[in-house]
Amino acid sequence: MKPATSLYLDAVRFGAALLVLLTHLAYARFSAGLLLPLRSFGNDAVMVFFVLSGYVIAHTAATRDRDLTAFALKRCARLYSVAVPALVLTLVLDHCGRALAPALYHGFQYQDAAPLQRILRALSFNHELWFDSWRLFSNGPYWSLGYEFWYYALFACAWYLRGTRRALCLLAVALWVGPKILLLLPVWALGVGVYRINLRHAPRAAWGVTLWFLSLALYALFRAGGGRDALLNWSYTQFGRYFVEHDLHWSNEFLASYVLGALVAMNFIGFHACADLCERWLSRYARPIRAWAGCTFSLYLFHYPLLQFLAAVWPFASPTPLSSALLFVTTVLICRVLASVTEQRKDQLYDLLLGGARWLRRALPTAGPSWR
Repeated sequence: MKPATSLYLDAVRFGAALLVLLTHLAYARFSAGLLLPLRSFGNDAVMVFFVLSGYVIAHTAATRDRDLTAFALKRCARLYSVAVPALVLTLVLDHCGRALAPALYHGFQYQDAAPLQRILRALSFNHELWFDSWRLFSNGPYWSLGYEFWYYALFACAWYLRGTRRALCLLAVALWVGPKILLLLPVWALGVGVYRINLRHAPRAAWGVTLWFLSLALYALFRAGGGRDALLNWSYTQFGRYFVEHDLHWSNEFLASYVLGALVAMNFIGFHACADLCERWLSRYARPIRAWAGCTFSLYLFHYPLLQFLAAVWPFASPTPLSSALLFVTTVLICRVLASVTEQRKDQLYDLLLGGARWLRRALPTAGPSWR
């Protein structure tokens, strides 16, 4: 991957995480409706993450994770380095926040029925199977891990297995996860396709500049022209509003997600084609881009329970532009600090998992492929 492309993707990743935070800060209880127009952009940001995820996974599988064992252990280290702390943080902050300001936790933003099952489903990433949707208490953004994990599994089946075994494993995973998760798989798979195009069929720089600007212009036109709402209303008409909103839940904007995924893919292809033109400029900001990108996953998974708790202890009597800005900055800074002991320790967790895998291999000498 070109250095400029890597830096660009890191910057986009952090920007998407900030947008997710802003879409949640837009709730009236945090900002009194001052940011309400941003509420509809949450799905857009997550689709950026999905395309990015597919791109990065394809890159790591092609260049570093040469076997299924390495791939599986690195994905688990990546996910659990933040998922487990997010679970603990959510439990602690929700308990304290509810004691201080219970009204903030009334409604859809907090769900605690069958807590043990909720926790086990979250830890096994089975909280979004078929038409189920188990919110992790106040941590709404955790939902996407219930999609990402299974996209990793499907990719691993397709990439590392062959023949009948690959077909049977793909079918088994697809039947296990159900249609809701599969509905957004094409968006994630676009990232894999973009990586392969950039690797083998990248257009010339002039075409790259054109594609990059065109993707932004088309996105602005799609949003300003009401494309998202038109596609959502069409799906209501065709499939019924209850089914789309309740059963599909996080996949309810699947039609708009296909459009957004294609535009993100176009943007990434375009930038990669002209990346050499931007390398000198981007390299000046490499250190801060890398530093902030290194806390993206933590920012995404920690910010919502933090917002809820901070709103409960916030000294301001009512939301104002200043208090909302301070709430935003405080949340970002706390997430960056937490990232230093969670997300940025994933390599240590990988070493632990690798050691456990090797021990298991010695204990079961006839089991599976060699552990590296």
